[in-house]
Amino acid sequence: MTERHDRHPSSSVPSVPSVMTLPSAVAAGRSRDAVHRDVRAGRLHRPFRGVYIAGGEVAPEVVLMAARAHLGPESVAVLRSAAVLHGLAGIPTGHVPQFALPPGMEKRQRDGLDLHFWDLANDEITDIGPYRVTTLARTLADICRLLPRLQAVACIDSALHLGAIDTTQFDTVRRMMSRRRQCVPGRRILGEARSGAQSPLETRVRLRASDAGYVPDALQVPVHAPSGALLGYGDIGYALPGGGWLIVEADGVSVHTLPDAVLHDRRRQNAFLSVPGVTMLRFTWADTRSPALIPSTLGPILHRHGWRPGRWKA
Repeated sequence: MTERHDRHPSSSVPSVPSVMTLPSAVAAGRSRDAVHRDVRAGRLHRPFRGVYIAGGEVAPEVVLMAARAHLGPESVAVLRSAAVLHGLAGIPTGHVPQFALPPGMEKRQRDGLDLHFWDLANDEITDIGPYRVTTLARTLADICRLLPRLQAVACIDSALHLGAIDTTQFDTVRRMMSRRRQCVPGRRILGEARSGAQSPLETRVRLRASDAGYVPDALQVPVHAPSGALLGYGDIGYALPGGGWLIVEADGVSVHTLPDAVLHDRRRQNAFLSVPGVTMLRFTWADTRSPALIPSTLGPILHRHGWRPGRWKA
């Protein structure tokens, strides 16, 4: 499964091209044989039985609309699918569409769909364009309980970064977890979210470091030249006891491999390192796959400077 490293989502949902069922295609004047010919020729794609969309590469949001057409109007996008529709980063591409149907509509799980049978209250459902989806608060509550930790925290960090939610609303999310499966670990995961992470990779780097006891002192640390001019912001920062900072940068593959971006990053790094007292490390997505790699690199530097967690105050 391909992961999105540096997704910068828009709050608006893309317009949906025609998603049609076989009856609607026939009603529009196309014969069944013509529809089947278009499928064989690759002009139409059939993601689910009886549902057709334009062939070629299909956006995730279009697949979700096709899934809803297949399941019926009672279906509601939940979990990863809801997060995508809310514009949150941190969800791997190619995820299986996840939908909820009301209890009493239990159906056998079908290939290409992850179905849940939840009794959702009206105030837990909202509309985003043509989609029915769990509200952001309910989506985050479900994500905290049911998705892998690194993925879940990245989604919450994304919601904070987008300004879609703030920490004062976390009590609402916690209440929505009450008396539900995995509510206790879900609340712990919610507590790990922080404002300031601008990409899922920054979240992953922070969590790998924090798990080993190296909890960052600050996110989005302003770095100034000796003249006082602002050079930029470091993704993650550790305030060193003797003055200065250890800046940790998260290098997302999709952005930082572009030639212009590489040149910009090199100049930015050189500018940061020209500031007295600034040390810099850079990590990629691959570095976060191992729980030990980032701490083993950070640890010797922080210990050499006598850094201790929680001593620095903004």
